[in-house]
Amino acid sequence: MEGFAVSKTINRPASDRYLALVKRFPLRPIHGEREYDAAVEVMNALAVRDEGSLDRGEQDYLDTLTLLVETYDNRHFQIDTSEVTPMELLRHLMESRGMSVADLGRVVGSQPLASMILSGKREISRGKAKALGAYFGLDAGAFV
Repeated sequence: MEGFAVSKTINRPASDRYLALVKRFPLRPIHGEREYDAAVEVMNALAVRDEGSLDRGEQDYLDTLTLLVETYDNRHFQIDTSEVTPMELLRHLMESRGMSVADLGRVVGSQPLASMILSGKREISRGKAKALGAYFGLDAGAFV
């Protein structure tokens, strides 16, 4: 294409895992509940993996998909969390989804960590807030 140049630093090869994710759910704006549910399913499957276990392509995909889901959420599911503490929000979301400490452990990486977070012995780190945000379809800032 004339007048269009792509930098070699941006044009890095996509990983096979990245391409498989794009085939499963292409990265494009979300239109409707069915696409939203599919996006959240893919996002949650990636978000519950151990921190640092995603390859670069998978992490790029997760970051982009999270932005698409957040955009849809902001347009369709405004939740005012200004009057709620991060712990109250987490407990409410867990209760509304029937989640156990073990379920939360799968989201944050371990059941002992989930127990420490719920008991107030550990703060929610930025990385865990991101995983919680991705899992619950909320902005990570709601958990810090």
